[in-house]
Amino acid sequence: MSWRLRPVEAGDLAALAQLHAQSFPEEHWEVRALAELLGMAGASGHLIEDAPGHRVQGFILDLILAGDAEILTLAVAPDSRRRGIARRLLADLVERAREAGARGIGLEVAADNPAARQLYESCGFARTGRRRAYYRRGAATIDALLFRRALLP
Repeated sequence: MSWRLRPVEAGDLAALAQLHAQSFPEEHWEVRALAELLGMAGASGHLIEDAPGHRVQGFILDLILAGDAEILTLAVAPDSRRRGIARRLLADLVERAREAGARGIGLEVAADNPAARQLYESCGFARTGRRRAYYRRGAATIDALLFRRALLP
């Protein structure tokens, strides 16, 4: 199957909201929230779709501003995981961030998400800190682990 990487367009937001809900059922973002994020200065979104059906396989929303980059969210369709989609989205962000002059990329990962932690570590991100009780899972709270990847010129 071939993939196509492209910038997010307004018409993609419903599909992105649905995919975000599949990936983060307790803290997903609706269309309006995604649109507001993409409206922020320095924000962008990119997605990967399959070439035959143009179904969104995964997407990333990021912020590149003031010499730094941040991953706001990254989601991959459950039936498309472990196929290199997240790695491709991250590689594209690294390239775009370098071109924009960013010194590094930061993100937060829920402490109870070992697959995401493993992905980021394998892509050169290192854990730099912790935010206690950052995420909510019903009545429970989950810490956020802070990760960062330096970008060399």
